[in-house]
Amino acid sequence: MSYIRHSASATPISPETVEMLARLVGLPVPPEDLAPLATALSNQFALIESLDELDLTDVNPTVEIAPRWHD
Repeated sequence: MSYIRHSASATPISPETVEMLARLVGLPVPPEDLAPLATALSNQFALIESLDELDLTDVNPTVEIAPRWHD
């Protein structure tokens, strides 16, 4: 049984957005790579967004912070 469901509500990322992001971080991206990168990023964000649909009611966090400065 798969716990990850693909979300149809994910907003696709445009090649223009990829171009802008690449410019912001200083990465040279050839124009012919913008569309495939946009598709790949859209797919990754859709998978990440699907994690919001998981029922984690009875799941404890892996890490618990216990500050040493408490009384």
